[in-house]
Amino acid sequence: MSRGRNYTVGERAVVAIGAAAGKSVDEINEVLAEDAKRSGGTYRPVNPTSLRMAPRYPTLSPADAEALWRHVVSPKPLGDLAEVA
Repeated sequence: MSRGRNYTVGERAVVAIGAAAGKSVDEINEVLAEDAKRSGGTYRPVNPTSLRMAPRYPTLSPADAEALWRHVVSPKPLGDLAEVA
């Protein structure tokens, strides 16, 4: 059975940041579904196995990962990220 299309760059970023921030599969899939609906794209959920294989970034602190996640789900100007760091 085919797995369907590949993840877009943005979807991969959401999955990687969500994994680094310790988000659940359901939380990440909710963001992916909302974005697909908003943009008119097709929704491709991430499965638990893919999430377990997502890269981990030891130099990214949990607080920084959480700040990036908040930016992904509630975008603000990129300059505001500097204020969080």
